[in-house]
Amino acid sequence: LRKRQPASRQSAPLAEPALPSLERPWGILVTGVGGTGVVTIGALLGVAAHIEGKGVAVLDMTGLAQKGGSVYSHIRFAARSEDIHAVRIAAGEADAVIGCDMIVAASDEAIAKMQSGHTRAVVNLDVAPTGDFTRDPDLEVPVRGMADAISEACGAGSADFVEAGELATALLGDSIATNLFMVGFAWQKGLVPVGREAIVRAIELNGAAVEANKAAFDWGRRAAVDI
Repeated sequence: LRKRQPASRQSAPLAEPALPSLERPWGILVTGVGGTGVVTIGALLGVAAHIEGKGVAVLDMTGLAQKGGSVYSHIRFAARSEDIHAVRIAAGEADAVIGCDMIVAASDEAIAKMQSGHTRAVVNLDVAPTGDFTRDPDLEVPVRGMADAISEACGAGSADFVEAGELATALLGDSIATNLFMVGFAWQKGLVPVGREAIVRAIELNGAAVEANKAAFDWGRRAAVDI
């Protein structure tokens, strides 16, 4: 199948959001499916924090099967490395959740990290195929019920949902751009305590699909403003 051609990037500047102040450590839980680049998000944000001289620690929990299985990346940011005393985000302690896949974001493991009135979440409404689809191709996933569970866990108005996979594919020609799209969306919502220039530099230093990843980040920011 021929891939879609990426859309031309818009040049109109976006207002930059107020980022978390790091008066205390800030914890982000990133959830998704192994093999789609979830672990890369933690690595990129970790490098971006180092570029700015901030403290950061990343813990990836990939379970028994990384590719195709549930992946949870715990990321702690602080003004200084000494301020980080634990990497793993405990129950109710997530300041932000970046849900790159609806099923994993709505899992008991992820829901337990959320706290009403404290956690803010941005979640991809698209659902990646799971092993259950091989046994039941007509399997229905209760996406709306999952979204309601996340909204209830975070509290009214604290969760945003976006069809990131569909948008990323339409705009960039490949669904693999979804995760960086979600990072851009979360950053524009003020949930990531590192600057835009540092994130872009981290993408450049990573050296993989640099222009595509920078475009995905930019389109995610624009989606956060438009939706």
